[in-house]
Amino acid sequence: MGDIIYRPLIEDMTWSYSRITAFEQCPHGWYLRYIRRLPKDDRFYSSYGSFVHSLIERYYRGELSKEQLPVEFATKFATEVKGFRPSNNVVVKYINDGMNYFTNFEPYECDSFEVEKEIYFTIGDKRFVCYIDFVGFKDGEIFLVDHKSAELKEKSKRAKPTASDKKIDEILRQLYFYSAAIEQEYGKLPSKLCINSYRSGVFIEEEFDNEKFEDTKRWALERIEDIESVDEFFPFQDFFFCKNLCGLNNFCTYDIEAREERRHS
Repeated sequence: MGDIIYRPLIEDMTWSYSRITAFEQCPHGWYLRYIRRLPKDDRFYSSYGSFVHSLIERYYRGELSKEQLPVEFATKFATEVKGFRPSNNVVVKYINDGMNYFTNFEPYECDSFEVEKEIYFTIGDKRFVCYIDFVGFKDGEIFLVDHKSAELKEKSKRAKPTASDKKIDEILRQLYFYSAAIEQEYGKLPSKLCINSYRSGVFIEEEFDNEKFEDTKRWALERIEDIESVDEFFPFQDFFFCKNLCGLNNFCTYDIEAREERRHS
């Protein structure tokens, strides 16, 4: 890889939040996905999230009623959630969490809304695209909602943030990133950023903070600059991520070698 210059190809990209954070997770996986354009295999956790997202979307599009949601989840889980299954205990917990969420499903209170909203926008001289789970409009204000499978709690407000606190801040950064798209699409910024942690049944709201918004835009441009300067895409090898989340490990020389070493050790 070191003899090939990728910068012109990277500079011509249309960026997204996931395209940036994928590089932070594993530069080599990013190279396989976005430079070589290799297809990802199905993975249980991401497939589960996509399935739940699709049911929520179908409800708001009027294709499913509240009463149909738990039935659809229960009857389609086995065929729609694909990929290598983790332990039975994990699978059962994910099923129970989904059933609990859809059995007790309550729609968001708003005057109007858009679901899975696709917006193309710019930050600085870079092109971006985003797909927002839910954009709600109420009393002239805009709020964004992102559906997440992560089991979250309300922020602890401790001096030292908990793991859940850090995860919430990470998700909120994604919503601040989306806020740049909202501003260009609707001519105003959202007033609230919300996380629907559907497995834990927690709905987290944050009042919009302009300082965090500006920090997020700087973060996006700085990370892209970092990616553009790379000519060697080394892996960040993590056993759980490689096995359960990546979806590209069958193309990854590093993971294949690691599996061979484990097999012969």
